Amino acid sequence: MVCENCHKENRLLAKFCKWCGQPIASQDLLDKLVGLDEVKRQLKTIVNTYTYLRSRKDISNVSISVNAIVIGETGTGKTMLAEILRDYFYKHKILAKPKLTMVDAVDYQRFVDKWDDNIKKAKDGILFFDNVQKLLPDKYSNQVNPLDKLFVEMGKWEDNPIVIISGLTKGLDDFLESNPAVANRFKYTFRLPTPGYQELTDICKLNLRTKYGVTRFSPEADDQLTRFFKYQVKIKDETFGNGHLANKTSEDIFTQFISRGADAIQVEKSDIRGYVPEERSVDDILKDLDNFIGMDEVKSAVREIAYSVQNSIERAERGLGEQEKMSMHVILTGNPGTGKTTIARKLGEILAAIGYLDSGHVVEVDRAKMVSPYQGETPKVVDKLCDKAMGGILFVDEAYTLAPQNAAGERDNQGAQALEKLMKRMEDDRGKFVVIAAGYRTEMENLFRINPGFKSRFTYFLDIKDYSPEQLYQIMLVFAKEKKYIFSPEAEELAKKQITELYNSRGNDFANGRTMRTLFDQICKRQAQRLQGEDISTMSNEELMTIKPADIPYEAPQTVDVSDCLTKLDGLVGLAAVKKEVANLTSYLNLQIKRGETNTFQGKHYVFTGNPGTGKTTVARIMADIFKTLGIVSRGQLVEADRSKLVAGYSGQTAIKTNQLVDQALGGVLFIDEAYTLKSNDGDTFGAEAIDTLLKRLEDDRGKFICIVAGYTDQMHDFIDSNPGLKSRFTQTIHFDDYTPDELTQIFLNLASKKNFTVDEVMRGAIHRQFEQLYLRRDKNFGNAREARRIFDEAVERQSQRLVKLMNDPAFQESDMFSLTQDDLPMAQSEAARPLDEVLNELEAFIGMRTVKNSIRRLAVQSMFMKQRAAMGAGQVQQMAMNFVLTGNPGTGKTSLSRKMGEVLQSMDILPTSRVLEVSRATLIGKYMGETPKIVNSMCDKAMGGILFIDEAYTLSDGGDQYGKEAIDTLMKRMEDDRGKFVVIAAGYKDKMEEFLQMNPGLASRFTHKLHIDDYNEDELLSIFKSMAQKEQYTLSQTAEFKLLDTIYKMVLAKDESWGNAREMRNLLDSTIQKLSVRVSQMPPDQVTKETYQIILPEDI
Repeated sequence: MVCENCHKENRLLAKFCKWCGQPIASQDLLDKLVGLDEVKRQLKTIVNTYTYLRSRKDISNVSISVNAIVIGETGTGKTMLAEILRDYFYKHKILAKPKLTMVDAVDYQRFVDKWDDNIKKAKDGILFFDNVQKLLPDKYSNQVNPLDKLFVEMGKWEDNPIVIISGLTKGLDDFLESNPAVANRFKYTFRLPTPGYQELTDICKLNLRTKYGVTRFSPEADDQLTRFFKYQVKIKDETFGNGHLANKTSEDIFTQFISRGADAIQVEKSDIRGYVPEERSVDDILKDLDNFIGMDEVKSAVREIAYSVQNSIERAERGLGEQEKMSMHVILTGNPGTGKTTIARKLGEILAAIGYLDSGHVVEVDRAKMVSPYQGETPKVVDKLCDKAMGGILFVDEAYTLAPQNAAGERDNQGAQALEKLMKRMEDDRGKFVVIAAGYRTEMENLFRINPGFKSRFTYFLDIKDYSPEQLYQIMLVFAKEKKYIFSPEAEELAKKQITELYNSRGNDFANGRTMRTLFDQICKRQAQRLQGEDISTMSNEELMTIKPADIPYEAPQTVDVSDCLTKLDGLVGLAAVKKEVANLTSYLNLQIKRGETNTFQGKHYVFTGNPGTGKTTVARIMADIFKTLGIVSRGQLVEADRSKLVAGYSGQTAIKTNQLVDQALGGVLFIDEAYTLKSNDGDTFGAEAIDTLLKRLEDDRGKFICIVAGYTDQMHDFIDSNPGLKSRFTQTIHFDDYTPDELTQIFLNLASKKNFTVDEVMRGAIHRQFEQLYLRRDKNFGNAREARRIFDEAVERQSQRLVKLMNDPAFQESDMFSLTQDDLPMAQSEAARPLDEVLNELEAFIGMRTVKNSIRRLAVQSMFMKQRAAMGAGQVQQMAMNFVLTGNPGTGKTSLSRKMGEVLQSMDILPTSRVLEVSRATLIGKYMGETPKIVNSMCDKAMGGILFIDEAYTLSDGGDQYGKEAIDTLMKRMEDDRGKFVVIAAGYKDKMEEFLQMNPGLASRFTHKLHIDDYNEDELLSIFKSMAQKEQYTLSQTAEFKLLDTIYKMVLAKDESWGNAREMRNLLDSTIQKLSVRVSQMPPDQVTKETYQIILPEDI
């Protein structure tokens, strides 16, 4: 125990000093531990446990282990703790003697050499091994651990002596983590935190008091000492000594103190040596912000932070509100060169001046410094960085690179570990340090979507905007002033123009102030090159300092010849609307250049509408190049996307994918094909997220890229109209019409020419006729240029097949290999058509229907006439648009006739397929309003190129119901919009169909032909019966046929409204077969033959 009067050592339990006789002041040994509240709590727990054990007589002899591990950086008090443990444990009778055996790592081998003797000497005390990290093998080494002997032997000692091992965090922590069995041998682990400036101040004062007897400080000295350590903490590096520095400082102060002689009674400011920066008030530091160029919003936010934190601290000191220090972390977003690091440093100064942070020093890190390549090491690296930032700011630049998912959508385990550990430290060490996470705004928002918990840790979100052109020029003037340059008025004007153009064409990588430094360096080099050819010795200082227009690396924009732009479209057929838009843009921009205005065009965003194969994607690629030529975009690349590239499968990821695509498109064109699929329905939240993100980027990055959305005409109009934001941003629509037969023919010829094929006039005419036919039959899926390419590729393939047979013919010439003839042209139908005569003969085989057959033959004659007329060049190919009303009673063969009509119309080249889609009211009408039009449209789409057969069509207007009206209205529109592309046959009873058409005159006008099937007469019904019987291998005896005809006559005479025509014959045949089966079953078996089973007799009718 040290006497505070004479400062000499006494026994631990002494009450009076044996040297001066003065009473020794009672002092808690733990008071010597500055800070270390957790360590003190653990020690008091140990003492209380032992005190309790001794109070119980039944277990008074029981002892518990006090073996411990002490972990801490250099100068955190590990050795001092050992001494205090000795005294504290002895005072509370945990130790029998106040004995401490210290063994440093360098002396360990000598200790081992006399192991038994040394252990015996250490009995009843503490055996303390220091710097044990030096004795531990490398993590990946197979070396024998020198401490293994200690770990094995100590289990035999029954905790006498008490063993304490001590070492640095790096090394000892890793070892214990890899060897949990070793850690389990020690009851307690004391972790000594790195002291802050206040703890260092207290250690220094404690040392002066206990070691040198210096207890009094002048107010100025007290303040100077605090500020000295605050500054030391702020500038500390890896060699910082912590408590060692405090002890050395106390020694230096005492030296200065005693040098003043016996009159020195207190420490004065002059006794504290070392640099201490001038103290500045919060207001003084905030005034520095006024010297920063731009950043008005951030300046205001920083002032708000300063005053808010200052107010919170003041309230806490007065006992008002919460006493706990408020947590404060900051998100700082902005492009490179906007001053994020400068703001972080200034915040550190402010928060230190307020007293929120101990030092306000800034530890700058990025992913490279936070992430380890070794598994499990990253959390330790982050821990160490957080420890280093204690009392200051951890500035994490490009924090978004720690996202748990990388740009490719893959799991980034190392980044995730770093982020999770950082979040934990932000929570565990609230108020002890500040994290400022910085990066691009979009990427930081993406990080928050992936990990919302990270965002919740931050209380302030500051966004530093790009500097304006005027502010950028002011930054350049700062550089010029530093290097003693001045701008002439003409050079100033030119520099401002260049800066404005740089600003308008900037991308995400625009470096703001750094870009100005680079530009100014270029200007200085150009000035030096200009002055090389002159006699510098004769020039004045002003001439050497002046920047002239020739020194500015500015290239004025040049007007563009519209023909240069249109040349890029030369290889494309048609596209008049596109060429007109390019001409208009060129004229506008040239006029702007002549006016001297180069920054007024912020770019348009386009809607491309049209069917597939009309050249939308091809034109987008060329337009990107044209936009670059015109100076509208800086790079001119085209980034192609569709829903799959914009929309992710789970929440939060869609915005990330969309932002990444926009980032790729900056300086060029983003082309989104089938953009209407982004809004598939009102509940499509992922698509809506993509649209919202795109709209935001269109606004935030105005003029930095051009967006083109493309798709089918109707769907794109609906898509644009669905969102006011889309309508206001996509202001220019270019419609791509289907290629005409002439244009399709030209595309075919262009393809042939590129491959060196020749096409004669006959072949040219055949190609044109085929495209006329395809054009007339086209629907919304018509392939346009793709269709032309398909036909060309098939023609080349057919030519190859034809020439294989002629290769060995002596008349074969090399030029034949490059000649395409009419024989090479594939058939126009999408499926092979049967000869018309063959199909008509099959129709003729139908029983009855004479008027219908005659009508169809007349149609066939007309069709042949039109085809021959076009082939002779007497007219164009014309599409015979036709729809039929087919009436007749039940069983007259309406459905069978319609199926055959599909083959007939295909053979006549009126339809490309023989497909017949059979529907009725039940399959056309929906269950709720609005569903029916969708169903009808879907059925019409399926029937394209074939026949839509509507049985009992009159039921669509039964009772005038609204659902049926929806079906009729939709059908009428499709019959008009898609004339000639499919055929509708509406069938039903004659009177009901007439009534139906009278009620719907608009629908009646769309049916070009009316066909009626009369009821079958007796002979026709007989033929139908015989045909049905023959198909089932039955024959009529002559007498049976007479009886059958008589039966049919009677049936016809007795028929009523329910008469079923052919169906009656079906029923009659079924009953005949039944009677035949009964008759045969009653015959003797020996009389039954094969013919017996097949011949129908009169009694069977």
